[in-house]
Amino acid sequence: MPDNYLKMEQQARDLFLKVDQQAMTDTWGLEADEDFIYPVFFGQRLKIDRKTAEISAAPAAPEEGAGYFIPKSTVNDSLILFDILSRTGTAPKASGQWASISMLGGHIGAGHDRTLRNEPQAAYFAGQTEKLAEACSAAGGEPFSKADVGYALPVFRDLKILFQFWDADDEFPASIKYLFDTNALAFMHYETLWYVMNAAYSRIRFEFDKL
Repeated sequence: MPDNYLKMEQQARDLFLKVDQQAMTDTWGLEADEDFIYPVFFGQRLKIDRKTAEISAAPAAPEEGAGYFIPKSTVNDSLILFDILSRTGTAPKASGQWASISMLGGHIGAGHDRTLRNEPQAAYFAGQTEKLAEACSAAGGEPFSKADVGYALPVFRDLKILFQFWDADDEFPASIKYLFDTNALAFMHYETLWYVMNAAYSRIRFEFDKL
């Protein structure tokens, strides 16, 4: 992994550790104890060490730990969670409306959706729509959209990401597109949306590979 990503993760971790943790838990209504804060992320209960900011699984029962898709902190998890949780005050709410990442702005701008169809990722699922739908459901997704496979996956609280998959045909390769809640930028910075896409794919891929 490029060093700059690890540096970004450390910066996000350092920022998290500087935030008033009581304000953080109050803002987001998080379960917490003396040692850990317990957010729910992509449908999985996690724990964040208050002193080190290390992220790990926090299953309610020992047998629930075996299926956790990321056993310890990763760059995607860290950059997303620390960005969200470091925002204190009034917790934002999802709108329930969808927009592409280019519509949300940032440095990309409109007109780039065609470059965001994730064909290398999609090729892994080509010809296996039933299995992919089962994997999305196992990841906590709810069926949504007119794609060959479309599911709204939970990210954090009421914030979701829409995963859309179109299978390959005689003219086009398989493709994936992600849509975000139009209020996503109230939860995180624009750049963090890219990590959410990666985390969504990892979550689905984990369930897919188990089937």
